[in-house]
Amino acid sequence: IFWCIVTVLPMAINSLIWYDGVHIKAPIYCDIVTKLRIGATVGTPASVLCITRQLESIAAARTASFTVADRRRRQLVDLAIGLGIPCLVMILHTVVQGHRYDIIERVGCVPAVYWSLPSIFLVTIWGLILDIVAAVYAVLAMRLFVIRRYQFNHLLESSKSA
Repeated sequence: IFWCIVTVLPMAINSLIWYDGVHIKAPIYCDIVTKLRIGATVGTPASVLCITRQLESIAAARTASFTVADRRRRQLVDLAIGLGIPCLVMILHTVVQGHRYDIIERVGCVPAVYWSLPSIFLVTIWGLILDIVAAVYAVLAMRLFVIRRYQFNHLLESSKSA
C-alpha cells in the first residue's frame, strides 16, 4: 500500500501543478517525487516478493508456531527487501541520471535516466529480478497448496468422511 500511495498521490498532485505548462514551479518537490518514483518502480515488485515469500512459508508449514525471534527476523528481512532495496536503487539512480528530472505537461516531474549499460544494471534490472524471484516463490506456494489439497482429499477419502 505504501508504494502505491507513493506512486499515485504525487502523480495526482503533479497533474494539478503542471496542468498548463512545464515551468519549474517546485524544484525541491520534483527532486523528492522523482526519487520516490524510482523507488516505487522497485518497491512494488519488492512488496510482491515479500508477500509471496510469506505465502510460500505458510504453504510449506515447516513449523507449527513461530518464536518472537523468528517473527522479528522475518520482519527485518521483509523490511530490508521492501524498503532497503528501493532505497538502494534511489541512491544508485543518482549515478546514472543525466539531469535532476524532466517536466512533462499534464504529467509533471518524471525521473531522468541516462540510458546506458550501467543504468540497466544499477536501476532498471532490479524490478525484473525481484519479479522473477517473486514468481518462483509464487510457483512454489501454488505447488505446496496443491499438494496440501491432495493430502487433505486423501485423508477425507481414507476416513470415509467425504
